[in-house]
Amino acid sequence: MSNQLLISNLGLILSIIPVTIHGIEAVFPMQARWIANWVLPFFGLKTPSSAIALTQNEQITMLDAALEAAPKEKKKNAKDYIFILLFEQRQGAIGFIAVTVGAIYGLSLGLVERNPLHLVFGVIAVLMMLVNANQAGWIPFGKHPKVSKHGKNVGIMFTPFWLVVALLNWAAFSYVMS
Repeated sequence: MSNQLLISNLGLILSIIPVTIHGIEAVFPMQARWIANWVLPFFGLKTPSSAIALTQNEQITMLDAALEAAPKEKKKNAKDYIFILLFEQRQGAIGFIAVTVGAIYGLSLGLVERNPLHLVFGVIAVLMMLVNANQAGWIPFGKHPKVSKHGKNVGIMFTPFWLVVALLNWAAFSYVMS
């Protein structure tokens, strides 16, 4: 296998990884709770525990409390805001599913035919890298007002991951361009 094909394959395969955690959220947006309960503790060097895991009922209660905290005259907008949070959770998962389908299909194509995928996946990887670097506190790139300690650690760990994915996809993209 040529180095170019290996780099292309790695760029496509690594682009699939997010769907393994987030894909289910396309159908069940409340499953973000699963990530908070069973994945993020590892980013605080802790073992997940059912004793502190949020339940779906607790999650609903939290969302209801956020709605109740809204001023009375703004309840409709508050309901829409909570809807949008969960809707965008689903849309993000759909994006990861689409990337996965594209990457799997791309593995069956030649290098030239993969070029549009590497362009798109390279852009995604650069933007994901910037968002994670921002969460880590390394660069100004937008503003997330509620980054938790575990969220910061996710940023620290995944900034280099997305840098590698970006470099692989940009290298594979550049092969055809040169």
